[in-house]
Amino acid sequence: MNEETSFFEKTLLDEDNGVYVEKWSLSSQELRVGRGWRIEKRRLYGGLSDGVDLITLDNGELSFTIVPTRGMSIWKGMYKSMFLGWNSPIKNPVHPRHINLEAMGGTGLLEGFNEMIVRCGLSSLGAPATDVIMDNMGRKKEIMLTLHGKIANIPASLVNVRVGLKPPFPLEVEGVVYERSMFGPNLKLSSIIRTIPGSNLFTICDVIENLSGSSSDMQILYHCNYGSPILEEGSRFIAPIEKVVPRDSVAAKEVENFDVYGPPRSGFIEHVYFMKMLSDDDGNTTVLLTNKDMDKAVSISYSVNELPCFTLWKNTSSLEDGYVTGLEPGTSFPNVKPFERKHGRVISLNPGEKFISRVTVSAHLGKDNVRKMLSRVEAIRRGRHPEIFRAPLKEFSPS
Repeated sequence: MNEETSFFEKTLLDEDNGVYVEKWSLSSQELRVGRGWRIEKRRLYGGLSDGVDLITLDNGELSFTIVPTRGMSIWKGMYKSMFLGWNSPIKNPVHPRHINLEAMGGTGLLEGFNEMIVRCGLSSLGAPATDVIMDNMGRKKEIMLTLHGKIANIPASLVNVRVGLKPPFPLEVEGVVYERSMFGPNLKLSSIIRTIPGSNLFTICDVIENLSGSSSDMQILYHCNYGSPILEEGSRFIAPIEKVVPRDSVAAKEVENFDVYGPPRSGFIEHVYFMKMLSDDDGNTTVLLTNKDMDKAVSISYSVNELPCFTLWKNTSSLEDGYVTGLEPGTSFPNVKPFERKHGRVISLNPGEKFISRVTVSAHLGKDNVRKMLSRVEAIRRGRHPEIFRAPLKEFSPS
């Protein structure tokens, strides 16, 4: 117990010191702090999930499951009676040892893609591509960049759980993940995922540090994925948009309805839209996905100074194939990395330099609560209307 900072703390994994706790739980009744919350850590056995660690935070109203084995992603959640996440063809978390990122032309990540929130990055993200680097012998070398990078398939090296002993009794899971190689990037992700007992939200605070002795590219995108019951025919994407640009000709054909969703349709070809968001005076913005009746919603709040690019992914395919939409704030758009670098959207971290980003995900039930979020979006929008482009722009997309 850490009395100085008024936190109870438990280390569940510490690779450097040989600590590993397979099964553990703690509740408000056991600690006699706060009310109604519970934290549980367990390990999965069998099949492609064998060896995957899960940590479930239940604050009494909202629960969600973190996957330290998969880069501290968030698998799924529940707010009261409302499911958060989506139904992927991949039903359970897949251990990274079963993922070949270079499979299927560099799209092997899709063989384990089923999380509600998955980070894309850290040294690259976006579509598969080739890039040119300088190797350890000072020669230019062509390398393959796989879909959305590596971080989602790297197990955490350190996992701590903390519970605040004073109001509002915060519940936190901290994880450290390294993306590193000899003669390559050496990036450290330190993530704290935090919620408060009885609340309808959780916050992800990430610190990405360059541990190498030379500058390093860095990209991050939060792929936040939702299906039924929030996503359905007639669902709406509502946000304070400054401009929206279709990624390609397929998306351009439906750009007038970019913010409205259709029913599940077999053979649907994904529609992707790149956006710039308006913000309040502090640089913060909020986007919202609602169901048709606007009595169920999920919102994502973040800083446009940290995450200036937003991508909307509409994949309203059949239920069997994954009926889902992605709300994706990021440092760049998910184009091939050389294109994003050309347009100044790849961050270069100096040795020892850190990048910090925060994303807050909130769930909303009932028309009154959804209306409050709509009012928040309107307050940011201030009556301004988005600029809608009917075709891809060269600065946004190589299509």
